Amino acid sequence: MRMMTMLLAGFALFVALPVGFAGDGDELKKLQGAWEIANLIVGGVPVADKEIAGMKFVFKDKTLTITPPKSDTGVVVPRTFSVTVDGKKQPATVDLTALDGELKGNVSPGILEVKADTLRWCQSDDPKAKVRPAAFASPEKSAIYLFTFKKTQAAPVKK
Repeated sequence: MRMMTMLLAGFALFVALPVGFAGDGDELKKLQGAWEIANLIVGGVPVADKEIAGMKFVFKDKTLTITPPKSDTGVVVPRTFSVTVDGKKQPATVDLTALDGELKGNVSPGILEVKADTLRWCQSDDPKAKVRPAAFASPEKSAIYLFTFKKTQAAPVKK
């Protein structure tokens, strides 16, 4: 659970992340813009809407900015990650590398999928996990996060 809080913290408040993409630029083009969280399942349990309402992923060029949920519980701390996506694989793979905090240098493998205005992102909460999720699922009692985002119009990202 502590790692879940830390990963959510990283997703919620990190700014100006470098994003690396392998293969063609199609995945990067698909990700451009703002994605507001619609659903989050952790260990088979849906997270309450009030806990995640307003959280966004905003992609601009090769930068990803995460905005926090509307309700700040005080648990979230600013964190940054480098992000690498390989769009040649199906589903596309994503690796997050912590750039700060107690997990600095830790790499977390995941998968993502963009279909029209929906972004699905699946990643482990376990800092020791080296196995990439094989499917978009968050099995009961697992450390797997399954995010679903919807494309939105976002305010310009401040630098």
